[in-house]
Amino acid sequence: MLAWRLCRESFADLSGEGARRYGGRWNSPGRPLIYAASTAALAVLEVRVHLDLPPELLPDDYVLVTIDLGDAAIEAVSAIPEHPQAFGDAWLNEQRSPVLQVPSAIVPESPNFLINPAHTEASGVRIVQRRGFEFDRRLWLAG
Repeated sequence: MLAWRLCRESFADLSGEGARRYGGRWNSPGRPLIYAASTAALAVLEVRVHLDLPPELLPDDYVLVTIDLGDAAIEAVSAIPEHPQAFGDAWLNEQRSPVLQVPSAIVPESPNFLINPAHTEASGVRIVQRRGFEFDRRLWLAG
């Protein structure tokens, strides 16, 4: 199964360092985690919703990364829990699975994938493609 990640070049790896530094919806700071999406389009939406810069000020080092989840076991969550960060931290602590499938907060019908890089079964997860990415400026048009 493939997953996609849109990120700055310095975070285009499988270390989970960005989430470790800053935390996210599903993890507290200090806990490495890789956020990925089920489609490239969802990966773009997941990043765009957090960008508060006009397109001309965006950094030019975004990359779209394709990740092969290999044979990694995937645990699925059908709804976003009341406290997703606490849920994700518990999932990381318990080492239940290398990948957690969760609903997107933007499009709940489309899943995102959380990859625990510290899980022993995550060793088969690998990057299979990486390419430069430039946002389409129409994503900033007022409606």
